[in-house]
Amino acid sequence: MKKTAYIISVSSLICALLAFVEHGMDVNYVVKSLSKMTLFSLAIWLYTRLFGDFRFKDVLTLDKMNRRDWSRLLFLGALSASIVLAAYLLLSPYFSVSQIKQDITGRLGISATGFIFVGIYITFINSLLEEYFFRGFIFFQLPRKIGYFFSPLLFATYHIPMIALWFSPSLIITCFVGLWGIAIVFHKVNERNQTIWFSWIIHVCADIMIIAIGITLFYF
Repeated sequence: MKKTAYIISVSSLICALLAFVEHGMDVNYVVKSLSKMTLFSLAIWLYTRLFGDFRFKDVLTLDKMNRRDWSRLLFLGALSASIVLAAYLLLSPYFSVSQIKQDITGRLGISATGFIFVGIYITFINSLLEEYFFRGFIFFQLPRKIGYFFSPLLFATYHIPMIALWFSPSLIITCFVGLWGIAIVFHKVNERNQTIWFSWIIHVCADIMIIAIGITLFYF
């Protein structure tokens, strides 16, 4: 119970702090990203000091993945990118592209050129940080039923401050439900092999499509 209480309380506090950094501090995207890295790492490090039963490398193993797993991953990755594109095309009439672009360049301080580099970071590094923290740490360390309830809920909640100024309340709710559902899928694909590579690859494919859509905001 102490481990469960620690994970739930500390991870909730971290997401609250990141929400404050997102909207309560006048800092750019680099500072926000460094804050996330620091807080995620600190939470895991402190857990290992207190309880000692989390091995950093265990959730990164590739030993249990076979050729069939990789084929299934490629299909799921392509499917996730297709869903992102379909959602964008379906919902784009209901939000302002110029408002999103203004928030990216103004509040986040990301230029058109910088967006490409930020996109690479988001796709390959940020996605790995999130998968390691929400799936590799929180989900795998919690009792299964609690993990399936808490981790997807926190994952969806964690993303809302990032898009809060982009969409209407109804679209925010839609995004929340979508993120919650995505997190459930991520847990399902990771559970059998007890690694984060399944969800990470799907996450990367979805982010590639998101960044590709974002690039059109700047260059087309």
